Amino acid sequence: MALIKLNGREFEVEPGTTVLEVARQNGIEIPHYCYHPRLEIVGSCRMCMVEVEGMPKLTTSCSLRINEMPEERKVDGKYDMVVSSESDKVKQTQKSTLEFLLINHPLDCPVCDQAGECYLQDYSFKYGKAHSRFKEEKRVRPAEQLGPMVRINHNRCIMCTRCVRFAKEIAGTAELGVVNRGYYSKIGVVEGKELDNKMAGNVVDICPVGALLSNDFLYKTRVWNLEETSSICPECSVGCNIEVHVKDNQIQRTIPRINEEVNDHWMCDDGRFEYHKYEDAERIENPLVKTDSGFERISWTGAIKLLLEKFSTISREKGKEAIGGFGSAYMTNEENYLFEKMMRKGLGVTENLGLYPGEFEGDPEVFKSGFQINPDKTPNRLGASDMLNLDSDVDLFQLMRNNTIKALFFLHGGYDNNLSNDEKLALRKLDFLVVQDFYLSDIAKEADLILPGGSVYERTGTMTNYQGRVQKIQQGLYPEGDERPDFQIIMDIANAMRKNMMDYRSVWEVTSEISDSVKGYTGLTRFEVGDSGKLKTNAVLRQTKAKTSGEKVA
Repeated sequence: MALIKLNGREFEVEPGTTVLEVARQNGIEIPHYCYHPRLEIVGSCRMCMVEVEGMPKLTTSCSLRINEMPEERKVDGKYDMVVSSESDKVKQTQKSTLEFLLINHPLDCPVCDQAGECYLQDYSFKYGKAHSRFKEEKRVRPAEQLGPMVRINHNRCIMCTRCVRFAKEIAGTAELGVVNRGYYSKIGVVEGKELDNKMAGNVVDICPVGALLSNDFLYKTRVWNLEETSSICPECSVGCNIEVHVKDNQIQRTIPRINEEVNDHWMCDDGRFEYHKYEDAERIENPLVKTDSGFERISWTGAIKLLLEKFSTISREKGKEAIGGFGSAYMTNEENYLFEKMMRKGLGVTENLGLYPGEFEGDPEVFKSGFQINPDKTPNRLGASDMLNLDSDVDLFQLMRNNTIKALFFLHGGYDNNLSNDEKLALRKLDFLVVQDFYLSDIAKEADLILPGGSVYERTGTMTNYQGRVQKIQQGLYPEGDERPDFQIIMDIANAMRKNMMDYRSVWEVTSEISDSVKGYTGLTRFEVGDSGKLKTNAVLRQTKAKTSGEKVA
């Protein structure tokens, strides 16, 4: 181990660690622009300069690596390196660097989307000068569209090249480059290309100064008006960690949340912009019952009463094997756990439980860094299967075609319209179909009774990604109609079957019960799962194998 003294504090570090990394790990701010922990170090912005005892000039802390020195070269006979990021020389250099960066930068913070989370804005206050000596006219360049979702304001760009390195090193598509030289340099797309890869939106996240802009978020709102909720992306089984940013009960944007074991610092554009699907969905705000003239409203009391009467009649006349149920790979572990409990203990279903939708075919789309997009477009297939305790694959649609199943409870809650015509015909052979959904999907349109639940952004609980990592999903939106939380709907039905069959005060009590009763989930309580998730116990070997074989886990 090497011993370093940084701003008067001592730290033992692994040889090869950079000074900037030591500072970041220990809560010491050294301002920087071009450095990013997942990108190649270029040391071009000169903002992170530090003074090192024994060195004649200031040096960049992002590229300065700490190594163990021979005894005769140690400072004060003790330290391998003595560094200051707060000396007068450093402070003057920081002021000068910011002055140069701001020469052509417009003073347009009031209309810039980056305002409130801009390093240039923050560092100008902390490390810059109060006044600029530059009195000549600023260079003005027109904005350009780099791709379908990303534009660049060249006047704000400080040429840190984070975006260029991202396209080359992380996405592996290399559409971006530095065009021209010197004073005329700018970021542009390679001739014949545009920035349209599925990771393109990440360049907006890593731009430190608001030069790169998302067409989706442009001029929507100020960032300090946003309410932030930590959650996971519902678009595929990777389960990327995200932040959902909401204003006035509407999603304004979603951005990646760092989780090195799942998605690192990134998310794909499929997940980034998919929330618009939920905005455009034809929401169901009240329980609906099908009549000869279409769907009509019914009270929750009436809906639950009708459900129990129909299922009871069919069970009595045709046997319990005539009742079946689909759990949902879109819903949480808690919702599927309660559904399984209600179906088996409440309705006596033993074999006719299945999971919707079926398996997705195809290979993952893997980028240069190892980040991947999975073909399975459900966020919780593994967890739902664990909760439903499915011992074997049961083709419920075939049992409907054979008239074996005559009443079905269909838990859906995802945004898809994947039903084939054969599957629709199978549903139409039922005597009674209950669908729990949040919008008028193809499945809901076939229902005799629709119970309105929430979308994925209105749920709280846990989901298990393809690695076997259990992660928290948290509610960011709140329904405005007569919808109920999905786990509450199941509890209400179960308690109508048998008094106090489900007596949970919150969804996290269900999580605790799962940790006590479901194989592989022992100890995985809300607090143990934490913000980054935790592998279920029977997934540890899979994760270890992936790491030791050199495979990058996305």
